[in-house]
Amino acid sequence: MRNVFAIVRKELLQYFTTSVAYWVFAVFSLVTSFFFIRILTFFQRSIMLNSQMRPQMLQYMNFTDQVLAPLFYNAAVILIFVAPFLTMRLIAEERRARTFDLLLTNPVTPFQIALGKYLASLVVLLVMVLLTLVYPLLVSAYAEVGAVAWSTVFTGLLGIFLLGASFTAIGMFVSSLTQSQVVAAFLTFLVLLLLWVVGWAGADNAGLAREILTGLSAIEHIRGFAKGVIDLKDLAYYASLIGLGLFFTHRSIETLRWR
Repeated sequence: MRNVFAIVRKELLQYFTTSVAYWVFAVFSLVTSFFFIRILTFFQRSIMLNSQMRPQMLQYMNFTDQVLAPLFYNAAVILIFVAPFLTMRLIAEERRARTFDLLLTNPVTPFQIALGKYLASLVVLLVMVLLTLVYPLLVSAYAEVGAVAWSTVFTGLLGIFLLGASFTAIGMFVSSLTQSQVVAAFLTFLVLLLLWVVGWAGADNAGLAREILTGLSAIEHIRGFAKGVIDLKDLAYYASLIGLGLFFTHRSIETLRWR
């Protein structure tokens, strides 16, 4: 594991000594803040309307379900645009700079390289996801109506992290196929977009076709987490994407070693 941790350390230095991590944090935070303010504003208007016309409905006003659940779903969609920038340089940049050839000459296995780079990207992803804790903390501290269900909050954050981990595994594999960061980011975005829109295709079908297409959609599997529900099929789906991403990255690096 010493080789893996050495790669993790090197990659984290690359993330935080360049502007990549900070840009990812900034974009993700700005866009999620925009959605949070819009959703919260609508929630507050609903409270005011019900307090004037239907005060008995206030007992059914649920901040977690009506604000945080849609916020988590929107954050999941944002990951489609952010994840490609998080992963585009992992291998592509080293291949372009010819430093990857030097890495392959060291006593490390292709799997150790893939795992080390992947774990480093997960650290950055975790920091980015934890930034969303600001919103429920603010509401918990200042809101007069609508308590925060923290179990649902952490379940939702777990779902976003697993989705991001899946996207990161896919992006790392794509990055291993090219020497261009731009190409890696663009191709990763296309793959992630496909995993999103396949759910739309499922909505236009019925029966078995609907179940299959919806089951293939990465975004659809976040809905349960956003509502505070952990389903084994959702865990299995994300674990499968992560496993496939790591496996194909390992095979791709192995191919590069023998060229």
